[in-house]
Amino acid sequence: MESEEIYERLKRVKDPITEVDIVSLGLVKVQADEEGVRVYLRLSEGLHHPFQNALSWPVRWRIVRDVVNALDDVANLEVLDARTLERYYPLEED
Repeated sequence: MESEEIYERLKRVKDPITEVDIVSLGLVKVQADEEGVRVYLRLSEGLHHPFQNALSWPVRWRIVRDVVNALDDVANLEVLDARTLERYYPLEED
């Protein structure tokens, strides 16, 4: 799948606070190659205190859920935080 198509599909994902799509807000970068698709989300930028981090989790969870739903048929999908490289999806199995 081409990056352009992925960006188009990600335009359906809205920031739950502003209702503006995450592509227009500049919150997403896509890297697609033969190994798979990696979606980097800029959701933790500007968060410096653990309390800020904790408050933002419901919003981040919803955006990640919506990204995964928008790309549910994409093979080898990985969703990561652009700053920390923390993996949001797929979840680690215990």
